[in-house]
Amino acid sequence: MNTKSILGNTRRADISFHASGKIDITSRIVNALSINQGDVIDIMTANGEFYLYVSARAADICGRHEAQCYPSKRGGRHFRTYCRRLCSAILSQHPTHTSRLSFAAGEVVEVHGRKAITIITRNIISHD
Repeated sequence: MNTKSILGNTRRADISFHASGKIDITSRIVNALSINQGDVIDIMTANGEFYLYVSARAADICGRHEAQCYPSKRGGRHFRTYCRRLCSAILSQHPTHTSRLSFAAGEVVEVHGRKAITIITRNIISHD
């Protein structure tokens, strides 16, 4: 008998990157990095790993900024931002999937004095 799991991978994605520049961030990452409305995120690389971090807090900046985060719905803890440069950098790592990639996030670590969370780019949770 040939059997196949219907669910397969049961790990849910923590962050999704879209070719349009849209980035969806789950509440797990928002809580881990203490992201608030208006904070600016960025991604740094080190030793082949990608790390998501808050590059500027809303209280320290004024005006509009690229990759500024906002709740995806009023009162929610899932955040969204738009940044084509960040999405292009992630999507270029997996050229066979071009419209959307979703990944799990690892543990919170300190990288170059900043609180960051690892994006597990070697394990695509969902795509296109």
